[in-house]
Amino acid sequence: MVERDVSSIVAGTQAYYDGPADEIYRTIWGDNLHLGVPCSDQCPHPEAMEHTNEIMASAVQLDADTLVLDLGCGYGSTARYLAATFGCKVTGTNISEKELDLARHRASEAGLAHLLTFEYEDFHSLAYADGSYDVVWSQEAFLHAADKNAVLSECHRVLKPNGALIFTDILVRRDTPAEDRERIYDRVKSPDMWDLDDYRAALSGLDLPVSREEDWSRHVARSYGWVRDRLGENRGALLPRIGAETIDNTLGALSFWVNSANAGYIGWAMLAATKPA
Repeated sequence: MVERDVSSIVAGTQAYYDGPADEIYRTIWGDNLHLGVPCSDQCPHPEAMEHTNEIMASAVQLDADTLVLDLGCGYGSTARYLAATFGCKVTGTNISEKELDLARHRASEAGLAHLLTFEYEDFHSLAYADGSYDVVWSQEAFLHAADKNAVLSECHRVLKPNGALIFTDILVRRDTPAEDRERIYDRVKSPDMWDLDDYRAALSGLDLPVSREEDWSRHVARSYGWVRDRLGENRGALLPRIGAETIDNTLGALSFWVNSANAGYIGWAMLAATKPA
């Protein structure tokens, strides 16, 4: 993909997250903007999101000497969790200035500003030196990449030898009808969404052997069903800020995602890989 297409997609994604989506995310999701692996059938979605962080953290080595790069850090909730729990230093990157501003504010409120740095970075071309980080972490961000191979190559480059890449992403299965695929992409303004085999092949090609893989697709409909229902409950509060058309279009798109997940077209997986020494 040519450079201007990458730039255009990055700008479009930034406009999406700094636009009405910011109001919806802050009101509905809170600071944690991720899907959730429930700890039980009764587990509320906010706790399921926290459980996801715990599972991912168990897949890599984290301590006070660990340097973590969090790509697509959202409002910094995961970065704060890692710093508070393990004492590691985390650099959170994002292309949404609104999300970065709140992430910095929350870090200061939590007394974690000495461990956390939040910076604007496009993950297609990172400003960090080769071998800078022990862990590269990302949650449901790579789906926005215009060139996912370039992003994964950057992850490999900035990792130290024996460093770990740990990420989750939302998947679109290869047998998804083209019309459904376009509707799925449109909700999050994604240029392209991969299936699990695509990530396996890309990591293998980069000499990043997968050390742990978990398919969490069965939790997608539950997560987005919760978001849809919460948006409906908060419709009145959001009306003055983003308008009825945006809310109703988002409700329809979320329902389509729930239906697509139940049909087996949308998946979700975690992958951990290690850079050889």
